[in-house]
Amino acid sequence: MVALPAGQEIRARLHARRQTKAGWQYQVGFLIWQDTADGGVEPVEHRAWVSPTQARPVPGTSYDHVPTHRASQTGSTAPRTGQQAWTVQHLPHRPGHPGATLIHVVGCTPSAQTLDRDQALTALHQPRAAACRECGAAGSLTDHKESPDQEAQTPTVPG
Repeated sequence: MVALPAGQEIRARLHARRQTKAGWQYQVGFLIWQDTADGGVEPVEHRAWVSPTQARPVPGTSYDHVPTHRASQTGSTAPRTGQQAWTVQHLPHRPGHPGATLIHVVGCTPSAQTLDRDQALTALHQPRAAACRECGAAGSLTDHKESPDQEAQTPTVPG
């Protein structure tokens, strides 16, 4: 359950949790309406990282499957178990905004396909590709994106 700024409480999906120097944060997603190009509306998921005061567990629900990133000795976050994996989000072309590709750490954005490091780096090298800065994909992959003689190029991602 997530508390909204105006005091309402809604049911949300927990996608990930991470420990930071300031404490725990929870990435939640909930459906909202979005305008479509043809004048209609469609449901889309909005995701945000919230604090424990803004989110509370639903009684009787297991959260064992949720990716958990604990702070390491150096202060960075790392997955609780297993090897790190990534996903690809394809942002479609819209009038005035060319399409783009975002690479995410698993759990940030729903995807049917999981990538290993080599696959994620290959996807990141494609034109109009960028690593998500919200979920830590930027930190986990951008250090490896450029060779020493290559300048960093961050594409403008449509909003």
